Amino acid sequence: MKEQYIPPFIMLIAAAITSIINIMNQVEIVTALKRLLLVIIIFYILGLIIRAVMKLALTKFAEKEQTEEKQEEEQQPGEE
Repeated sequence: MKEQYIPPFIMLIAAAITSIINIMNQVEIVTALKRLLLVIIIFYILGLIIRAVMKLALTKFAEKEQTEEKQEEEQQPGEE
């Protein structure tokens, strides 16, 4: 999985939504650009946090599966 694309993807979606809302409300260009910059920064940081949490969760899940497989392998020879 390409985790590196999560923050930019989230940021671009938020920026597009903000731009559309600014256009619909006919906001002045300077105000719209300030809002857009703020949204881009906030959602990029949010994307970094989401990526870190996803990596952590996937790592823990993989470790859990490995320990379960090892436990199953240890139990099988004893049962025969």
